[in-house]
Amino acid sequence: MITVEKILSETNGGLNIILDLFPQAKVCVGQKNKHFAIRNERTPSACLRQYDSKKYGRIWQVTDFGGDGRGENAVDLYMREKGFDRSRFNEAILQIAAEYGVRDELNRSLNKPDIRQRDAQADEKDGTRRWELKDKFTERELKILGPRVTQADVEALHWYSVKWISNVKDRKTTIKYSTDNYPIFMRECVIEEATPTQPEKKFYKVYEPFNCDKGFRFSYTPAGAKPRSYINGLSELIKAYKKYNDEEEKLWNAEHGDDKPYKIKKLPEAVICSGERDSLCCRSMGYPPLWFNSETYQLSVDEYKEIMKYVDVLYNIPDIDETGRRKGRELALRFIDIHTAWLPDKLQTFKDNRGKPRKDLRDWLEIHSERKDFRNLLKIAMPAKFWVQYFAKDGKPKTEIDTACLYNFLQLNGFYALHDENSANTQFVRVEGNIVKRVNVKDIREFIRRWVVDRFEDRNILNLVLNTTKLSPAALESLQEVDLNFINFTPNSQYFFFPNKTVEVCKPVGESNGIKEYDPGADDLHNYVWEEDVIPHRFKALDDMFEITQSEDEDGQITLDIKIKNVKSHFFGYLINTSRLYWRAETETRFKDDRKSAEEYVKAHPFRIDGDGLTAYEIQEQKRNLINKIFTFGYMLHRYKDSVRAWAPLAMDNKIGDEDECNGRSGKSFFFKVLSFLMKTVKLSGRNPKLMDNPHVFDQVSQFTDMLLVDDCDRYLNLGLFYDNITSDMNVNPKNNRSFTISFDESPKMAFTTNYVPQDFDPSSEARSLYMVFSDWYHQKTEDNDYHETRSIRDDFGKTLYAYDYSEEEWNCDLNFWIQCCRYYLSVKDSGIKPQPPMSNMERRRLKAAMGVNFEDWANGYFSTEGDNLDKFIARDDVFTDYQRFANVKHITMQAFTKKLKAFGKLCPWIDCINPPEYCNSSGRIQKAVQITPELRKTKDMLYVRSMSTDAAAEPPKEQQLQFDGEEDNRPF
Repeated sequence: MITVEKILSETNGGLNIILDLFPQAKVCVGQKNKHFAIRNERTPSACLRQYDSKKYGRIWQVTDFGGDGRGENAVDLYMREKGFDRSRFNEAILQIAAEYGVRDELNRSLNKPDIRQRDAQADEKDGTRRWELKDKFTERELKILGPRVTQADVEALHWYSVKWISNVKDRKTTIKYSTDNYPIFMRECVIEEATPTQPEKKFYKVYEPFNCDKGFRFSYTPAGAKPRSYINGLSELIKAYKKYNDEEEKLWNAEHGDDKPYKIKKLPEAVICSGERDSLCCRSMGYPPLWFNSETYQLSVDEYKEIMKYVDVLYNIPDIDETGRRKGRELALRFIDIHTAWLPDKLQTFKDNRGKPRKDLRDWLEIHSERKDFRNLLKIAMPAKFWVQYFAKDGKPKTEIDTACLYNFLQLNGFYALHDENSANTQFVRVEGNIVKRVNVKDIREFIRRWVVDRFEDRNILNLVLNTTKLSPAALESLQEVDLNFINFTPNSQYFFFPNKTVEVCKPVGESNGIKEYDPGADDLHNYVWEEDVIPHRFKALDDMFEITQSEDEDGQITLDIKIKNVKSHFFGYLINTSRLYWRAETETRFKDDRKSAEEYVKAHPFRIDGDGLTAYEIQEQKRNLINKIFTFGYMLHRYKDSVRAWAPLAMDNKIGDEDECNGRSGKSFFFKVLSFLMKTVKLSGRNPKLMDNPHVFDQVSQFTDMLLVDDCDRYLNLGLFYDNITSDMNVNPKNNRSFTISFDESPKMAFTTNYVPQDFDPSSEARSLYMVFSDWYHQKTEDNDYHETRSIRDDFGKTLYAYDYSEEEWNCDLNFWIQCCRYYLSVKDSGIKPQPPMSNMERRRLKAAMGVNFEDWANGYFSTEGDNLDKFIARDDVFTDYQRFANVKHITMQAFTKKLKAFGKLCPWIDCINPPEYCNSSGRIQKAVQITPELRKTKDMLYVRSMSTDAAAEPPKEQQLQFDGEEDNRPF
């Protein structure tokens, strides 16, 4: 037990408590004759000093000379300041302990028995168990069992204190002696009473309450004697019933003689308790207890009927942890006449000697130990049966609904009013496990009607339900209110909800693989989910499908690699194929015109990221692409939003086309369609370049939206207009309603798909974007392209993914893969890793788009290797005029022309650079005097386009050298 002495010793003699109560007393610490004010007074009259207490040792106390002048320790002061009277002393002690982290925890070095071992004697057979019992319990042992438990109570329930107990195994006798810090108790359990022809049948239950290994607190002897079905306390209840009737019959006969026969009476009540110590506490309050050997024990109908032979009212006091509540509800609904007494929720704010929230009757009695408190607890107990039957004044039987019991019945079945401070209307819900379903009054009435019908209750009960006004909307306003936690993530974890499991995903640590499963309604699961957000497929954990590793070179550059273990998931196969950037080199080019061999290879290697015939560089590029997609999928699944990692995926095609060519059908949108199975998604069409001009563009978005997808973005849609919504709060202006702001934490993650290359890859875009590149593995054959076939996602799998014929096994494989993607993201999210895909083609596409077809055609001719405009100084305005004449454009600016020329210089394989640095002045320009007329010379801006040298031309083509860094080209021009 937690004592005043323990509290004072663990709070610096109580000084910590005193200074929290009176911060102004700090000036007195270490100062003599220093006073502080407790109340509003001109001259401070309280002093703080250390004091040697005979009972508690050296402690701190406060003496208020403006009060009664009596020194008070920290506990007395706390009780006075917090409003605890002496009757609430135990509650105050536990509240102080909870507030200051004082625990009476079990300690393996302290709470252990005295164990000795010797050779077994000749009469000690292996497997035998012997013991010696004490004459009576000590006061300390009784306190361990309960605050009011007496010797009479333990004797009534046949408990004994054990001196020692021995076990014989392998010819060794191990003797375990009880100690003050490790008591051992034993209960004699009667199975059958003795008869003239048969001795009493019984077994013994050994109880070691301070065993640090909770699973070894109980044992039974002799082995196999305990029956499978056994109710503790029942034999004692039967004896009490017989004794009670013997005494009552004597009194009756003394008063009535033989004129009236005595009628057998039942005991007023019995109480089902949750364990050994609870039952003793119940007995100490004057009530006969019953208890089972485990929380999972199923009371049978016959056992219930047997109990009810002896009592009028049967109470149940469950534990108030999740298991206790669940089992308490189950028992109440199976046997609707049982009165369930729920302990108050506040009890869980205190900690027991294992550091766990207090939960049972003994814990409660440590705070409320008076018999009147126990009677009051039973007074508010209610049955699930919501009607009462009685005789009216005219003597006729009458049945009516008991309102309190009706609401208790609904609560037992999970019906509540949902707490919502933002809404004036009451919302009714049904909670089953951790799944929450919205219901209305009609649903509630129908549930009760169906329940009555299924139980074959009398018609008058059904009529009561159909006719009652106690199930009206106004009446149900009084239904128990509940406040539920619907958050399905933390900064480092994500929950996924399935009908049969809740799965928590986090970073793998030690032996944990980062995936933890909970059964519905598990004790340690406190996250709820709306029914419509439950993923409607059963989950079963499978082996890992991939492993991503990283290595670091001498320059500190990190390289990621992936090992594919299996491709059971069709979605994983889809991701692999959309990452095969060099599939044509793998499956077509190396086979030349042998289409049959090519087709056989594709069939034999449907999901190959490191295909035959590819170079090491090409394989690494494809792996980078796949890792990027896995990372991005996991990032999107983690609902938590971090301002440092506020990114929006931007999915693009890898294939390079002409300026106006709109590539597509590569599977980009499918990626986000699958995400929408797992996330509440709002989809906007990006085909309208003026999308953001609509003031109501986000009117479908709420704080419950997980993903906002802008699909199929137009080339001229300005993505920069979305940037503030990616990294900060989101303003929503619904039609015909008031606008509101969704905080960054609750706003959805955004994503984009486009068939075009974005106009800018600048630092601002890179900071907010998580680029994705999709190969053209999936494509459409047309007269205008050189594809040999049309290939769709369906072709790879022989079915439409996630259609009606998609099996539960296939769903489970994909679910496992998605969860493993989320786990990978969580495992690296704090490392600063942001895997980007190969961006060479994206940069080439951007540069080609920046040039335009006309400019590229003109520049290829103007700066051809066969012309005379390379490796020489040319007046820039002459070059500009030549382009205007060729393209027949008059409104192009010099700035736009310069941008196109820069793009051409980066892409052209025979150009080394434009305006070499050695020719430029301090401002980065080349300027030379030009003879305009014989009389006029003028300084002009010049261009110098330097061609590749012979050595430079031997280097790899520029398209393989391009490295995207998200920055503007800063070479001199």
